[in-house]
Amino acid sequence: MSYKIIDSLCYVPTEEVFIDLLISLPPQMARYLKDIFGPRVAPILGITPEELYKMKSTLNTSELKEAIKPLLPKIKKLTMSIEDFVEKLNEMGVEKAIIFNLDEETPSGIAGLPNDYYAKIVNQFPDKFIGIAGIDPLKKKKVVQEIQRSYEIGLRGIAIRPFMFQIRPTDKKMYPIYSTCVELDIPIWFHMSINYSTNTMEVERPIYLDVVAQKFPELKIIAGHGGWPWVNEMVAVAWRNPNIYIDIASYLPKYLGMQGTGWEPLMHYGNTVLQDKILFGSTWLFMGLSIKQLADEVKKLPLKEKVKEKWLYSNAVRFFNIK
Repeated sequence: MSYKIIDSLCYVPTEEVFIDLLISLPPQMARYLKDIFGPRVAPILGITPEELYKMKSTLNTSELKEAIKPLLPKIKKLTMSIEDFVEKLNEMGVEKAIIFNLDEETPSGIAGLPNDYYAKIVNQFPDKFIGIAGIDPLKKKKVVQEIQRSYEIGLRGIAIRPFMFQIRPTDKKMYPIYSTCVELDIPIWFHMSINYSTNTMEVERPIYLDVVAQKFPELKIIAGHGGWPWVNEMVAVAWRNPNIYIDIASYLPKYLGMQGTGWEPLMHYGNTVLQDKILFGSTWLFMGLSIKQLADEVKKLPLKEKVKEKWLYSNAVRFFNIK
């Protein structure tokens, strides 16, 4: 069957974004270039994952910018303009893509692309994109101001990776952020899964979202990356709290249906009591597959046909208030 697609966590494949992802990748996450995404990307750039990792881990920002200049011709082949990307989305049957930024300047020491970059894309193609702002919760009073400013320029959500800040979602530093999101009626996306940084992953256990959801029942929450390896816990928290949704981004969907991977509870309950709360997300740029190919893997999962449609499309329509 043919289904419409909404990509609930989508990278923008412009040259500026690709370079920014290399330059502003936090030093704490350098291992991703050697062991996780690097093996897919580095060979295309004509270098080894180890060389890419060494560049990131030994050079400062200015030196790294210089070091990647010889790679620019090959980077250009991996990227495209926003106009071309919109055309590609249309060809793949992607009705809307939720594009996102991250702001981890305080713990990483590196300022990435501003939220304005993503707002400009949304405002240029409002029928194709919804934008989510990157927020640094360690910026204290400025963080609320940035959420409000991002909303004013057209962004409709915020994204945070707790492991980068070593702050549990239950930390009271986060409460003004939650209150602002409720006031503006925008969702918050949390990285909620394993990470391969030098920071602990304990701060991202799904049980912490249970506390947040109970204290802020009007807050719209997305638990990013499915909560693996705490899938049982994630399922229980989402089942218990109406305001928590789960995205499956950054995992090849075929593994969700594979026995022994730990995804069995999500597959069972996502096909039954949680069928209205699972969102398809691709983070396709480093996955080695296109958005359509990843969506096609969802279609092959042992799910009811109506559930596949919900995961790929209608759940996101409802969550993001897409008209």
